[in-house]
Amino acid sequence: MEGWRSRLEGLDEEQVELIEGGGLSQRFSRLPLHLSHPAFIGALYALLISLAIAGPIGNAYAFGTGGDGWNPWPWLRDVGFRGLTMMLALALVAHMSLLINKVVLRPPISPNRALLFSMPFIGFAILLLNWSSFESPVPELAGWFFLVIPGPVYVHLSWAPRWRMLTMLEDGRNPFGAEEVKPATHEDEIELEEIVEALGTVDVLDD
Repeated sequence: MEGWRSRLEGLDEEQVELIEGGGLSQRFSRLPLHLSHPAFIGALYALLISLAIAGPIGNAYAFGTGGDGWNPWPWLRDVGFRGLTMMLALALVAHMSLLINKVVLRPPISPNRALLFSMPFIGFAILLLNWSSFESPVPELAGWFFLVIPGPVYVHLSWAPRWRMLTMLEDGRNPFGAEEVKPATHEDEIELEEIVEALGTVDVLDD
């Protein structure tokens, strides 16, 4: 089966930009489509969150301190449970976003990057404040909201619609209409070269 990139030449420039998206979407699009499924992207974001909070959670279990030594099992159990729960939840949410987009056929939307990329750091700071000895004026639930929500928002607005369009291109269907998108062939390239050479010959004769 031809890859979706070979079919981009059948689209105009604006359509190509819409399909390729920004830097983050372009990184995900380099993966095979079966590995970049929105559910996997959602689970990946949850995994990154789990790795980020592993240290602070360990500090709550007196990480590396204690006269009797530090028992890692409660820490590993807590981190593992939270991580697997978030991975499952965000994967299901991402898959629901894909199913919704297959119904509404909405094109991808680029969310506000500055807002979306700053929210996890704000949420992480709120959680650290709540898990420390200081009294936090912001509840812990708000920290979890700011930390978790950017992933599902990005998948729902941007990646799920884009992945749907990429799979359509992979199958030879035009995500912008009913016309089939065919990959560029070697014969097309030769024909294009002949046209360019012919135009160059006409310019020389005119001179």
